[in-house]
Amino acid sequence: MKALFKPASGTSTSKNSIGGAAWVPEGTQVPVCRCCGAVLQLFVQFDVQRQFALPFREGSHFVLSLCPKCNEIPMFDTYAGQQLPARYWEKNVGNHHAALYRPTDAWAPAPGVDLLRAFDLVFTEQAPASESFQIGGEPCWVQEAEHFTCSCGAEMRLLLQIPENHPFPKLESAPEQPDSFSSDDYCAFLGNEVYVFACEKQCDERAVWITVQN
Repeated sequence: MKALFKPASGTSTSKNSIGGAAWVPEGTQVPVCRCCGAVLQLFVQFDVQRQFALPFREGSHFVLSLCPKCNEIPMFDTYAGQQLPARYWEKNVGNHHAALYRPTDAWAPAPGVDLLRAFDLVFTEQAPASESFQIGGEPCWVQEAEHFTCSCGAEMRLLLQIPENHPFPKLESAPEQPDSFSSDDYCAFLGNEVYVFACEKQCDERAVWITVQN
């Protein structure tokens, strides 16, 4: 399944979006960068839908937010082919927050920074790989394939793949992102090919692992 941007309207109240407000369970604490203390910027979010054929609970909600200042790769250690350590989501560099929230009837938009142009996402079977996100399926590895096992023993399954140098258009009023490939766009993790995996048992809402290749 592919995810494409819809034309920007300037704002988005959708739970399937680039930019806009992050929808989280009521009472969820707003994440901040552990490196600099900045409030994180929502980059992408979407609901898990039946058509995606994912092993996760339908109605779960994925959110990826990144620091607008600390543009760095998500990990310095690699656990490819190994079981991930306990609470591995706390062992990254601290410049992002990724969560796969379980279904709930109590969603609320979280306060946060507003630096990206807001787009709704539309889902389709056919779309150029360079222009869309891949949701689920098998990873399209740029280098050697990597495999991960959650600390709970369950398999980590691909949730989202973001193409290399994929642009996240910024608002005209927003500052340039450090180390981006464009003065008009932000990028995820220095513009690398991004692979987002989640525990297929959803043992914790933070049981999400991100690796990059280029």
